[in-house]
Amino acid sequence: MNADIPYLSCFVRREFISKNSGHEEAYAFAIQSITGRALGFHVMLKSGAHYRGVPIHALTLTGHAGRPLGDVQLWDCFSDRPVVTVFSYLRDHQADCYLRSGKAPGSYLFTVDWLPNSSERPGFTLTPEQNKCAHVMALEDGNLAALPTNRIAWKDGYFCGATPDPVACGYRVQKDIYQAESCEWDVSQDERYYYRPAGDAGRASTISGVAVPPGGMQPSGATPEGLATI
Repeated sequence: MNADIPYLSCFVRREFISKNSGHEEAYAFAIQSITGRALGFHVMLKSGAHYRGVPIHALTLTGHAGRPLGDVQLWDCFSDRPVVTVFSYLRDHQADCYLRSGKAPGSYLFTVDWLPNSSERPGFTLTPEQNKCAHVMALEDGNLAALPTNRIAWKDGYFCGATPDPVACGYRVQKDIYQAESCEWDVSQDERYYYRPAGDAGRASTISGVAVPPGGMQPSGATPEGLATI
């Protein structure tokens, strides 16, 4: 349910935590994820109070009024088991963020992804076309946003350029599931260390720079016919 995040100096909109208006200085230090709900934050307030479950649209970086929830987070949390990652490549990377209300410039903070709640309740976490992560972005207007990968266009001065346009590339939603293992490569009957699939018993194979003869590797000191290093 909870996961640490890089400490984030911010302000909390007081109407979310009291009967007062305005903003209170705080540090956000963790997230709270509950299936089917908006991303929540743990914050330490200037008063010394620890508040949990503060929704993302209640936080701002500048002390100005925030955006509506549906504008800064498109999808609710996928499970109660969040995983937070700060991708080194994306750290502080600038981007165009596509909110419901339109495009807004921002920069990368961290990423939230989700593990299945259980094998019996995986939800959409194992469904490629439905599963999404949430890149948490600091918008230039001071708000935070949690967006999936297909709502962000990254930009820089050395690779992507300053005017990215991934929409024009015609990318599709990933629907395929890839698995390396299959019964077409059957080694179930070969107990040797350098095993080979069934049907290859009469053919030498090359493994890690060593030609393995049909009879398999021999004891140390033996020099069977056909054994040669490459």
